[in-house]
Amino acid sequence: MTDAQQRMELGVLRRLKVRCISETGWFDDATLLGDVKAAGGMSVSQYQLRWPPFGDLHPENAAGSSALIEAEEVDGRIHKLLFDTGWGAAWMKKRFAEEGVDKMLADGEIECLIISHEHFDHFWGIGATLRHRPDITIYLPAGFHQEGMELIKANGHRGQLITARPDEPLLLFPGFALVNFEMSTLLQVQGENVLYCGIQDKGIAMLTGCGHGGVIQLLEYAGRTFENGERIHAVYGGLHISPFGEWDDDREQLVAALGRYPIEKLGCNHCTGPKAVQKMIDMGLPIVRGSARNGSRTDLFLGNGDTLELG
Repeated sequence: MTDAQQRMELGVLRRLKVRCISETGWFDDATLLGDVKAAGGMSVSQYQLRWPPFGDLHPENAAGSSALIEAEEVDGRIHKLLFDTGWGAAWMKKRFAEEGVDKMLADGEIECLIISHEHFDHFWGIGATLRHRPDITIYLPAGFHQEGMELIKANGHRGQLITARPDEPLLLFPGFALVNFEMSTLLQVQGENVLYCGIQDKGIAMLTGCGHGGVIQLLEYAGRTFENGERIHAVYGGLHISPFGEWDDDREQLVAALGRYPIEKLGCNHCTGPKAVQKMIDMGLPIVRGSARNGSRTDLFLGNGDTLELG
């Protein structure tokens, strides 16, 4: 059997639409970094930081990351899924209302919540989802801490809780797979879920929360795992290249390596960082720019309320 024959058949979608509900993880870098430093640095558990909902440290700085996914199968069946649920209660309540997510949840239109990873800005706002839909199915990455499980329970969840495991891709429906990657990152967070979608006549779209596993490694996984996985059509989400404006030769080489993939639409945002995106633009990468509205501070990349449409 050849390598190609051993690859997983992902299937295809007629179209995919990703609406950025919020890519604003927090409002002020200096405040966030100061809080982390005072707690002992990036090696401590995030649960030692008394940020909302675990304390009242700088609640005004809590925003979050979240996206609404709409996927249409070839037969016309439409799925709506929420990818991450943000952080700050006030901010996520506002953004969910502005984009109609609150009503979609209450009406049962959104079939599941997928948590990319346990970081505060992607998960600690779980109450924003559960207040409208306590019985929603939730997909978690392997490696979740007990404190995280208790937060889900404390917010009244009474639906199905599914933990994605490494090396066990979950095909949620034809053309849409959830893959869990083992990783260990800042503030003792373990494991990340990444989404891979087959787009009819286009190739594969990869959706990340932060891409802590490394964007190149995640792209290479697609090539090894899925039929036609080497044909990357689009990427959406945080790529964790320069979240605080850092830059060095390794990051320069990473952006150059990304440019060698046949990506047609690069809808990066969040922890990718403006400096990294500007480098990509300078190198001629196919960046999908945003509108700098609803609290997003730059039009360099897709921001709050912007959409990436594929297919």
